[in-house]
Amino acid sequence: MALYENIKVKAYGKINLLLDIIGRRDDGYHMLNTVMQTVSVYDTLELSIDKNAPEGTEIICDKEGFPLDSSNLIWKAADVFKEQTGITYGGKLIVKVEKNLPSQAGMGGGSADCAAMLKAMNTFFCTLKDEDELCEMGTKLGADVPFCIKGGTRLCQGIGEITNKLPSPDCAFVIIKPDVSISTPEAYKRYDLMKSPPRSHLDYFLKALASGNIFSTSIYLFNVFEAVMDMPEIEQAKQELKEAGALNTLMTGSGSAVFGVFEKECYAEEAAAKLAGKYSYCKSCVPVNGGYELMWVNR
Repeated sequence: MALYENIKVKAYGKINLLLDIIGRRDDGYHMLNTVMQTVSVYDTLELSIDKNAPEGTEIICDKEGFPLDSSNLIWKAADVFKEQTGITYGGKLIVKVEKNLPSQAGMGGGSADCAAMLKAMNTFFCTLKDEDELCEMGTKLGADVPFCIKGGTRLCQGIGEITNKLPSPDCAFVIIKPDVSISTPEAYKRYDLMKSPPRSHLDYFLKALASGNIFSTSIYLFNVFEAVMDMPEIEQAKQELKEAGALNTLMTGSGSAVFGVFEKECYAEEAAAKLAGKYSYCKSCVPVNGGYELMWVNR
C-alpha cells in the first residue's frame, strides 16, 4: 500500500558529451563508449492512488502523441516494480505526466520518465530498494535507464548499462531541437553501413574533464552519429549556437537535438533568449548530479 496520498517528482533529461560505437555483440546490440550528462530540464510525474477503482494503472498526459497504454515505459516500469517487490496498489495507480522533454531528440526522455517512475514508486510505497536494485529493474526496460536512475556525469559502456561516475563539468548548455526527428534504429542502420567511421578521443576527453577546464573538455566533444546524419537543419542549429557564443556544439544521442557548451550560465541564458524565436524547443540548462528529484509529497 502507498505510504503517501500523492508524490511528485522531476525526471531530468540527458545529453551525450561523447558517444562512440566500439563494436557489436552477437545478439545485435551495439557496444558503446559514451559520456552522459544529466541536465536541468525535466518532465514531471505525479503519482496517486484512486482507492475506489480496481487495481491497475492509468497514465494521464495532454501531450499529443504521448502513449497512455502499456507500451509506455512508465507503465512498464510500474509493472516491473510491482512484480519485483510484490506490492499491491490498493486501487488504481494514477500517473499524471507533464511532458517537457522533446521526443526523438536524443535527450533520453522515455528513459528518464522510466527511471523516475522506479524511484518514485520506491518512495511512494516505502519499499527501501537501493539504487543498484533499481538499476537491475531498469536494465530490463532500457539500456539508458540505469544511467537515468543514477544521473550526474557518467561514462557508460557495454550497451550503456555499465556506468562509472565522473567529475561534472563547470559550464552551462543551450539545447535546441530542430524541426526534424531521427529514428534511433535508422541511425544505427546508417552507422552499420559506414566502412570507416570516425573515432573519439575518449582518453583525451576524460583527462580534460578531470582537469576541470571546460575549454579543453569542449574540444573533445564527439558523436559518431553526426557522421551518418545528413540534415542541414542540424548543421544550421549548431552554427547558430556557435554564433551565439558556444565554445563548441554537438548533436546528442541519435539526434535530433543539439547543444552548445557555454562557460557561464548567464552566457547560455543570453544565447537561448536570442535563439528562442527560431526554435520550438530552445532551453538553457546546467549539469545536475542526479537523474531524479523529489518535488513534494502529501501524506
